[in-house]
Amino acid sequence: MARAPVRLNVYDMYWLNEYASTVGFGVYHSGIEVYGVEYAYGGHPFAFSGVFENTPQDAEELGENFKFRESILIGETDFSATDVRHMIQLFGHEYRGDKYHLISKNCNHFSAAFAKVIIIGSVYEF
Repeated sequence: MARAPVRLNVYDMYWLNEYASTVGFGVYHSGIEVYGVEYAYGGHPFAFSGVFENTPQDAEELGENFKFRESILIGETDFSATDVRHMIQLFGHEYRGDKYHLISKNCNHFSAAFAKVIIIGSVYEF
């Protein structure tokens, strides 16, 4: 079975980082890229999935407040593209738009949880 690379794509939320960097920390958006699709999580007021797809490393699709920062190879997956899409549907039940919280359930939490499921022998700590 062929393996596919899994990447963590990181974006500056630069309107926040202009201020946060002055006190020594940053605010970032992240998504997981696999099979040429980036999966991420965002909030909205409705009781359905907040998980979405976008073009990898395309900050413009995220909005004017985002700037692509870096892409990090974090592992490989043995799951097929079809399996990955099925898992995304399942993750959508847990990561609903109306359950998004900037501190306790955000895009970075989603990226960590999704990567741990799809990466072979995942021991990566986010």
